[in-house]
Amino acid sequence: MKGALYVLTAVFLQVWQLPQNLLGLVFGWFLKGKKEYHKPPPLSVSIRFVGAENMYGGISLGNFVYFRPPLYKNMLLHEYGHCLQSRLLGPFYLIVIGLPSLLWALWWHPGRRIGYYDFYTERWADRLGGVNRSGKRGTNAAES
Repeated sequence: MKGALYVLTAVFLQVWQLPQNLLGLVFGWFLKGKKEYHKPPPLSVSIRFVGAENMYGGISLGNFVYFRPPLYKNMLLHEYGHCLQSRLLGPFYLIVIGLPSLLWALWWHPGRRIGYYDFYTERWADRLGGVNRSGKRGTNAAES
């Protein structure tokens, strides 16, 4: 029974997150020099962490996390928080989190008065992922 519940949950999550999972799959095809990393123990086994040298920072699309190595602990937890947002919001993730987060990353720079992680999408991802920045607000997304 436990195995059947796992399969049903996995299928449901694939369908529930279909738009961002498809986008994550397509996004991965365009990356060069990819290397998949083993999932850290506390994180879900269905999330794929993929490092690519031509990335800047990280991006979470459904069950895919793409990042520029090395994978720092706070980046891992932050992107995991975005994965949890995707699971909670399903097909609404790209509109509620994905697009605003992408636009924020393109607009924000270190000289801004507001910290990168103060934006609602990033603050919520930090909270869900269990990130403790302890005074690092305003840092660049690629540094954490």
